[in-house]
Amino acid sequence: MTSNRKIPFNPNQQDIEAVRQIVFARLRGDRDWQQRDNTGEGFEPYVEYAGQTEMDRRNGRQMLMFLAEEVFWQLVSECILAPGKNSDNLNLPSFHVTAYGKQVLGSTEPQPYDPTGYMRHVADRVPNADSTVVTYLAESLDTFRKGNFVASTVMLGIAAERVFLLLSEAIQQSLANAAEKTAFTKLLDRFAMKPKLDWVHNKIQDVQKKGLAGFPENATIMIVTIYDLMRTQRNELGHPREKPPRMKREDAFANLQVFPRYYEIAEEIRTLLKSNQI
Repeated sequence: MTSNRKIPFNPNQQDIEAVRQIVFARLRGDRDWQQRDNTGEGFEPYVEYAGQTEMDRRNGRQMLMFLAEEVFWQLVSECILAPGKNSDNLNLPSFHVTAYGKQVLGSTEPQPYDPTGYMRHVADRVPNADSTVVTYLAESLDTFRKGNFVASTVMLGIAAERVFLLLSEAIQQSLANAAEKTAFTKLLDRFAMKPKLDWVHNKIQDVQKKGLAGFPENATIMIVTIYDLMRTQRNELGHPREKPPRMKREDAFANLQVFPRYYEIAEEIRTLLKSNQI
């Protein structure tokens, strides 16, 4: 989301997610914005109101200000914004972007704090996304924004596993060697994931050495390494243990940002294997 693209807003729909995108666009585009806006004028470069008349614009601006206030407090609860702009001015209506907020706003990867834009990004990169993957991913995003980072990571781990299993099935179907295909089929029927992961890792490296045209060069890192990380985190957090599970906000944020690329590379390989044997 960039500051030079105005975001459509229809006041009759009261679309809080659209307002959230508008607020993010302004936070990125207007570094001097440090006071809550009671006029709505500061949003003008970032919003396109529905309707053509001045009355439409006035109604749109009033509704935007109302919903922007709700978004403001969401961003405070998510540790992206905080009251006060410096040590001499610690109170509202002044505010500032936190250190974590600067990390969030400075990122160019898909934005977990903008779930609508995030899911649109995934849909653009993976047009026929698996419904199970999408469901767990959406749940992960929702729980992340609520501060439930353990639950978010577990849900994301399940989505990542579904992606990996779909890729494994595509590899199994594309195997040219009958004996190898039989052996991998038996492996897929077992519950343990680590042997499957090791087998896929070795196969991907073998395919890369043979130079299959169109095969992603970073497949080993993006598929094996990323999935192994998410699998390990999910296992550590998802099983009862003596000490309560913990997950840092920053780590959960990073995992959600890398997931779309992981899924995209997996789907690129699946598409390639539909017309190629390995």
